[in-house]
Amino acid sequence: MKFFNNTELRDLIIAILVLALIFSFPNFNFYAAALVIVFFSYFVHELGHKFVARRFGCLATFKIWPAGIFLGLMSMLFSLLGGWNIIFAAPGFVEIMPYSFGRWGFKVAKLGPKEIGIISLAGVGVNVLLAVIFRMLPGDIFRTISNYNGFLALFNLLPIPPLDGSKIFMWRMWIWLFLVFITVLTIFIF
Repeated sequence: MKFFNNTELRDLIIAILVLALIFSFPNFNFYAAALVIVFFSYFVHELGHKFVARRFGCLATFKIWPAGIFLGLMSMLFSLLGGWNIIFAAPGFVEIMPYSFGRWGFKVAKLGPKEIGIISLAGVGVNVLLAVIFRMLPGDIFRTISNYNGFLALFNLLPIPPLDGSKIFMWRMWIWLFLVFITVLTIFIF
C-alpha cells in the first residue's frame, strides 16, 4: 500500500512550493533554502498525521486548500503595504477518514474527539519538537529551521477549523494551551 497517492503528492508539492515562496518573500534569494526547510518540516508534519491515523485504523489524506493558498499569497502581498506582518500558512489540510482498506474490503474505525485530537497532535507535535530541538543547536541555519517549525506549529495551533489546533482544542484544551505556550516560548523568548 502506497503511503501517499499521486493526488496527495501533487497537493503536497504545490503546498510546499507555495509555503517556501511565502516564507522567503521578499528575499527570493533565500527561496532554495526555504524550499528545503519547508519540505522537511511540512513533509514530516504530514507523516506524523499518517502514522498515527494508521495506528487507529484510519486513513489520513492530505488535501490542498485553494482558499488557504489564496489567503497565504494575499497575506504575502499585503506585507508590501507595510505594517502587515501576519502570514497565513495553511495551503492544505489533512482529512481524517474513519476507515481503512484491506484485502477483504474496508474496515470502519470508531473515531471520537480523542482519536482525532491525537492524530492532529501528531503533526503539530512534530513541528513543536523540531522547533525546540533546533533552537538548542548553535548557528543561524538551526535558528531558521526552528523558527519555520515554530511558526508552522503556532499557525496550525490556531483553534480554527480545518487547522489541527481546532481538533486538539476540542479534545484537550490544556494540551492545546501547553503546546501554544511551548511554541511561543521557543519562538519569541529563546
